[in-house]
Amino acid sequence: MNVIARANKLLSENKLKQAEFHFKSLLEANPNQGEALFGLGRIAMRLEKYPEAVYLLQKACQRLPKVLDPLFALADAFDALKKPHYAQDILEHCCQIAPHNGEVFYRLAQHQLVYGFIEQAKQSLMRGLACPDHNVSLYLYYELAYLDPKAIDSAQIAHLHTLLRGTQNKHAKVVAHYALGKSYHGLGDKNQAFAHYRLANKLQAKLCPTFSATAFNTHIDKIKTLFNAEFIASQRDELKASFTPVFIVGMPRCGSTLLEQMLCQHPKVASLGDRDIFNAKLMAHLSKVTGQTFPDCMADISGEMRSKLRQMYADEVAKQQLGHQYIINKLAANFEAIGAIKALFPNALFIDMRRSFYPMAWSVFTHYLDTNKAFCCDMDMLQDYYEGYDSLMQHWHQNADKSIYTQHYEQLTDKPEQALRKLCNWLDIVYTEHCLDYHNNNKAVTGLSRAQVRQPLYLGANLAYKQYEQAFLGCFKRGEQTKPAHPETDPAQPAGE
Repeated sequence: MNVIARANKLLSENKLKQAEFHFKSLLEANPNQGEALFGLGRIAMRLEKYPEAVYLLQKACQRLPKVLDPLFALADAFDALKKPHYAQDILEHCCQIAPHNGEVFYRLAQHQLVYGFIEQAKQSLMRGLACPDHNVSLYLYYELAYLDPKAIDSAQIAHLHTLLRGTQNKHAKVVAHYALGKSYHGLGDKNQAFAHYRLANKLQAKLCPTFSATAFNTHIDKIKTLFNAEFIASQRDELKASFTPVFIVGMPRCGSTLLEQMLCQHPKVASLGDRDIFNAKLMAHLSKVTGQTFPDCMADISGEMRSKLRQMYADEVAKQQLGHQYIINKLAANFEAIGAIKALFPNALFIDMRRSFYPMAWSVFTHYLDTNKAFCCDMDMLQDYYEGYDSLMQHWHQNADKSIYTQHYEQLTDKPEQALRKLCNWLDIVYTEHCLDYHNNNKAVTGLSRAQVRQPLYLGANLAYKQYEQAFLGCFKRGEQTKPAHPETDPAQPAGE
């Protein structure tokens, strides 16, 4: 194995210091070694040193002008620096130097979707599909199907089937079935659509670790036991904060992105998106120090450690160049950490985003969530997960109620101005009509809903599953209707039911 191969292997294993040593040794021998510069640029990206990454990757691209990967990395670096126009120029350059490579159009379309250029993204996807078949072709079809299912005709569906038969990649097969499900739905063939949705879920479930309802409930009970009202109150101390953390929590596909985008039109509100900062960084650091996993690592936290973790979160906010009064984090799974978050940030606020179970479950069932969570592709497990979430949220409402606001998706879509006025009043900010103009901006939006939130409110989302209701309910072996047991009335259910 030569030096560059060894360095790349170390980088793939996340052994950054060893990889850096080898890359630098190559540069000492040859300052024009483009692959070594590319490697150092990737290391800088991993370390979130984006200006340094741009410098190194630009030099790599100069020495490897026809190689796409350094250009892709440079575009990512400019995006990280919040310079999307530079990233767009680089990706368009890639399309010029590799006009028959479907991946360049796929990456350009992804960028355009994130920044709200929906029609341009559609054109890029179609240009990518006009290229020779590539391992990204199935993903091009998936994005186009979910952007505009009617854009895929019978001939393209036949091509999709051919690509599906030709791939051995298990994740690509899952993506293909979701794309076929959405495409057949666009053609009005509901039998074929549902069959492919179900196949997609079954195949994806095989790729996920088993979800144990018993283990999850034990985890939830442990959280309830530790984070009672006394514990939360005892952890409060004087906190001089430059911003108020706001966490939108809930289930997958609950409408959190829609709410986030509405609130972010307010001049006092900005968002971190769904970055897993609290668990992946703060709790991971605390677990390493204490030798205990969450939630046990929080049991005897010191004042000094609280200060350190707070600063770590503030540093993440600073990296994103956010200087607003309210900083949103919309990672839905943060519902598990509400007690721990309150212990670290007494001023934190939480929005419990609720959506009726079956419409939410149907949205999970028909979308590729690109996760290894079995409850996202097995409806019985999703029901178990929902019940654990609902049980824990009741606990938080009883023990940290003044910090939690319940927002129903149905209320937000049916009477958006009324819902937003109430929520803004709770946040102690003055409602602005710009909140309803959320779809007319080009701020970055990641996640599955990035195209949906570029459109005016769609009132039929909760009725989508009704077209498949009988077949869909058959996916729930327990056969029980799941309704929220939340203290507030579920607006999707008539009173008395």
